[in-house]
Amino acid sequence: MNIPVYSTIHLVFDEGIGLLELNTPPSNTMTMEFFAEFASVLEFIRAHTEFRALIISGRGRHFSSGADVPVLLREILEKAETDKNGKLTKVPDFLSSNYKSLLILESFNIPVISSIRGVCLGSALELALFSHFRLCGEDAVFSLPEASFNLVPGLGGIYKLCCISGQALALDRVLRGSTFTAEDAFKYRIVDKLVPKKVLLATATGFAREVMQDFRIEKRALYVKKYLA
Repeated sequence: MNIPVYSTIHLVFDEGIGLLELNTPPSNTMTMEFFAEFASVLEFIRAHTEFRALIISGRGRHFSSGADVPVLLREILEKAETDKNGKLTKVPDFLSSNYKSLLILESFNIPVISSIRGVCLGSALELALFSHFRLCGEDAVFSLPEASFNLVPGLGGIYKLCCISGQALALDRVLRGSTFTAEDAFKYRIVDKLVPKKVLLATATGFAREVMQDFRIEKRALYVKKYLA
């Protein structure tokens, strides 16, 4: 299997497990190029049955600081469509495409595990929310900060957070836009386990090897209880 080479992503295959790194340290910003490559790498993984699990992480200290906000704002202003009264009539196509990529990720019939350390902000948190499982280092920091830029999470994060943590908590996190700790993320059920950052990837890999033997998404709660409690 010849794995494609990407500029913003690094993919390694190891005994059935795909290790996908966001690869623009130190902040691993999710640029327009990243989202194009992310869509491509998902199609590659989906087309190769050798992949039996997927672990997503960030190279270096952080998972990702999320989207490149100045570029995001510019693209939205340039490509959104409005009527004569200024009412939004069509969101930019790239937002729909990026959301579709997260739906594809969620639809994988192999376990998808986000291994999170450092910051996990904005669209990076939305990506993690579409993973089947989330492990994080004890130093991780989370946020959906879009309200600070007069935006809202645009990749399904509000819906996913409502499903995971309840509507009241989700609205509070979205409207405040403030950061919260790994401990809070665990309390809100956003992450499934807190792990010392030095053994985070090893823990995620060991967990992947266990659940990939007989993965069924409907058994998610059982896997968490059996292997992560």
